[in-house]
Amino acid sequence: MKFVEFPKSVTRRKNKLDNLVFSSRVRFTRNLEGLKFPAFLSDKDKFDIDENLSDNIAKLPFEIVIENIEDIPRERIMIYAGTDIISREFVKSGRKLAYEVNGDWVILLNEDDHFRIFSIETGYNIKNIACRLIEVVRLIEKDIDFAFDEKWGYLTGSVLNMGTGMRMSVLVNLYGLVATKRIEEFITNSGEMGYAVNNLVGESSDSGLFFVYNIYSMGLSEEQMVDEFDAFLNRLYEMEMKARKEFFSDPDECEISYEEIVELINKDEIEWSALLYYISLIDAMEGVLLNLKNRRELRNLVLTAKDDYLIYKKMVDKDKISQARMEIIRSIVVQMKYKTSR
Repeated sequence: MKFVEFPKSVTRRKNKLDNLVFSSRVRFTRNLEGLKFPAFLSDKDKFDIDENLSDNIAKLPFEIVIENIEDIPRERIMIYAGTDIISREFVKSGRKLAYEVNGDWVILLNEDDHFRIFSIETGYNIKNIACRLIEVVRLIEKDIDFAFDEKWGYLTGSVLNMGTGMRMSVLVNLYGLVATKRIEEFITNSGEMGYAVNNLVGESSDSGLFFVYNIYSMGLSEEQMVDEFDAFLNRLYEMEMKARKEFFSDPDECEISYEEIVELINKDEIEWSALLYYISLIDAMEGVLLNLKNRRELRNLVLTAKDDYLIYKKMVDKDKISQARMEIIRSIVVQMKYKTSR
């Protein structure tokens, strides 16, 4: 059985936002007309929805795999959960998932909603992902009536998803805003504009890695939402690049950054949360103070250096995870070429 892995690596024209964005995710959620949301359904009702939707999904003009979660090996479930293919909630209460064999999209049935389709790609590609998913949803909607209200739009298990049912999110590196102490102001201003900005690890982290996503999906069309999100990220790009330039223009800060990387090379082990800080630091220095042999390899560590991925995909012993993680980052760092002497 083919293994699904996100974010999908794609070959396309480079976007300037690729310098800021690690990965892009788009998700649409729908519920069937006249039925309760999954949290209130009986097991029989869930089974019926799974079977009916699966039949319709199987008719789509794509090469599709449909799997029952109980038939998926535990190792693959753990990898899927660790790489955002499935959620912990779906592991507990979901039954079926479907995916296009080339990794263009994944569908989860009876998670928080009856139907969820999403995709994740490397770099910034929100518009193309959205268009691809909308096509699939519309094909399904030819034979299925989704719950829709003329005033509120598509009805969902969360009021925040009502309207288009679309959630756009990007994983971005905001090391410059963090280093120049402007991140809190940016987070506050973003909230007022309808966007959430959450650190990948937590509020106490020094890492520059953040998820940015729309809070609401009501009041605008899908196209308008994409255009506004694109404009928002372009403004963020200018802010972040300006902050990086300011920070790394200080010789003392450059010296400290170089020393941090040298200290990293000499470490024997590293925890995932600490690794994320170094990923954001090195990624921010790329092209300014150093050149990486493979920037994508560094960015992929956000997922491939997680505990579950190392244990169940790379077959690393649990007590050797921190050492294995250190070996991976070291292999990337030793190949870097410095653009400025220390």
